[in-house]
Amino acid sequence: MQAKIFSYKVEGIQLEPVCESLKTSKDFDRRVVIEDLKTLFKADNYQIDERSLDYKIIDGQLYIEGLAVESQEPKSIGFMGR
Repeated sequence: MQAKIFSYKVEGIQLEPVCESLKTSKDFDRRVVIEDLKTLFKADNYQIDERSLDYKIIDGQLYIEGLAVESQEPKSIGFMGR
């Protein structure tokens, strides 16, 4: 099974200062971001392993890193009876 690692820059999600000791981002729906990622990888026949996702902030910008694995056709076993 083939796999890829990825780092995805989530556009528009950056830390903004609230006060001297606190920075926050605007609200966002994590599920929508994950669905966008799934769509990007689906074209190459890969699926995101959601258990591997790691959220990182680099220079105030949100990145999602993780593992994508190649999709495999389900194998079925047929039984014949009399």
